[in-house]
Amino acid sequence: MTLHLHWLDLVVVLGSLFLVFGAGLRGIGRPGKEEASAVDYILAGRSLTLPLFVCTMIATWYGAPLGAGEFVYTNGLVMIFCLGVPYYLAAIGYALFMARRIRSSPALSIPEQIRVHYGDRAGMIASLLVLVFTVPASYILMAGTFVQAFTGWPLVVALVISTVASLAYVLKGGLRSDAQANVVQTVLMFLGFFVLLAGCIVWWGSPVQMWERLPETHRTLPGAPGWQPVIVWWIIALQTFVDPNFHMRTAAAVSPRVAQRGILVSVSLWVGFDLLQLTTGLYAKAYMSVSDPVQTYIVLSDTILPAIGKGVFVAGVLAAIMSTLDGYALVSANTIGHDIIDRLRGRASASVARASSIRWGLLVTGIAGIAAALLVPSVISLLYLAASIAIPGLLIPLICSYFPIRSRIGPVILPLMVVPVLSGLAWRWWGSADLDPMIVGLGASLCMIAVISMVRRERQA
Repeated sequence: MTLHLHWLDLVVVLGSLFLVFGAGLRGIGRPGKEEASAVDYILAGRSLTLPLFVCTMIATWYGAPLGAGEFVYTNGLVMIFCLGVPYYLAAIGYALFMARRIRSSPALSIPEQIRVHYGDRAGMIASLLVLVFTVPASYILMAGTFVQAFTGWPLVVALVISTVASLAYVLKGGLRSDAQANVVQTVLMFLGFFVLLAGCIVWWGSPVQMWERLPETHRTLPGAPGWQPVIVWWIIALQTFVDPNFHMRTAAAVSPRVAQRGILVSVSLWVGFDLLQLTTGLYAKAYMSVSDPVQTYIVLSDTILPAIGKGVFVAGVLAAIMSTLDGYALVSANTIGHDIIDRLRGRASASVARASSIRWGLLVTGIAGIAAALLVPSVISLLYLAASIAIPGLLIPLICSYFPIRSRIGPVILPLMVVPVLSGLAWRWWGSADLDPMIVGLGASLCMIAVISMVRRERQA
C-alpha cells in the first residue's frame, strides 16, 4: 500500500492527530487528584451523556474501513445486507432488551457479570474468553501499516508510534479521555468519507450515472455471493450481544434511558456512514480497476482527491482505526487488570478495585498487541479464529444473566461455556472450512439449552 501525500496532506493528518490527542487530554483529571477507582477509570464514573455516548459508540464501531471497501468492490450492494442490516437489528435488540439492564447492573465488565451470577470459575473462564478476542493486534497492525505507508518508517517503528499515539491519553484518563477523543474521531470519520464522495461526484457525475455502469452482480441481491453467506453474516451479527466495547459503553452511560436512546441514535448514524462507504466503494467498482480490493478506498482517494482533501480522508480512516484500537485496548486492560489481577488479589469488587491495575493491564495489552502484529499473518488470523470460537461460550450465559432464566442454567454453566468452545475448536480442525466455527459453537450452545429445557420439563411432569 502506497499513499502519495502532498505536504499539505501531512499537515492535515498531523493536525487531526493533535486535535484527537488534545481532546483526549481533556478527559484527564486534575494533577494531584486521588487515584481513580476502577469505576471512574474504566466507566468514566458512569457519566457519559447522550452526545458523548453516541460519539463513542460510533467511533469504536468501525475498526476496519478498508475491509468494508474490499467487500463493496468485490460484492456490491449486498454489503449493506451483510455488514449493515443484521448489525443494526442486533443493536436495536440490544437497546430494547439489554441496555437498561446492563446500565442498572453494578458489574464493570462481562466477566464480572458472569462471576456475580454464576460463580468464580465461570467468571475466570469468561475473563479468558474475553481476553482472547480483545487484544487489539489487528487494529495495531492496520494503524501501523497505514503510518508506514505515508512515512516510509520500518513496520516495527510505525507499530510502536501508532500504538503509543493511540493509548497515551487513555493510559492516564481511561474512558473519559477515550470518549472525548471519540468526539473528534467521529467528526473526522464522517468528514473523510464526505470528502471522498464529493470527489467521486465531481470526477464522474451523479450516483445515478454510477449505478448504470455497475455490473448486474453489484446491483442485485444477493449478488455474486448468494444467500448462504448472507445468512451466515446475520448469524455472526449476534456477536453484538457479547461485544465488550458495547457492554463497557452501555454500562458507562449516565442513566439507563441514555444507554437505550443512545444506541438507537447510533444505529441511525451507522446507516448514514455505511451508505457513504457503500456509495464510494461502488464508484470505485464502476470507474476503476483495483488489483487489490483491500486498497479500494486508498486507490480511489489517491486518484481523485486533491491535496488537503486526501489528507482529510486519511485522517478519517486513521480515526476509525485508532478509536477502535483504543476501545478494545481498554477492554483488554480491564480484563487483565480488574477481572484477573484484582480478582487474584482479592479486590474484584468495584468498590475496592483501583485504576492502577487496569493501567498495568493497558501496558501489557499494548506490548502484546505489538508483538502479535509483528508475527502477522499467522497470529492475526489466529486471533480472528479465536474470536469466532470464544464468542459462543459467552453469548447465551451473558444474555441469560440479565434475566430470571439464569437460575435454570446456573447448575450447568461450566459445560454451557466450555462445550461450545470445544465444539468450535473441533470443527476448525476436523470439519468443513465452509462453515464458520462460531456457527457450530452457537448450534452446540442452543442444543444444550434445548436438552436442559427437556430435562427440566420431565422432572416437573
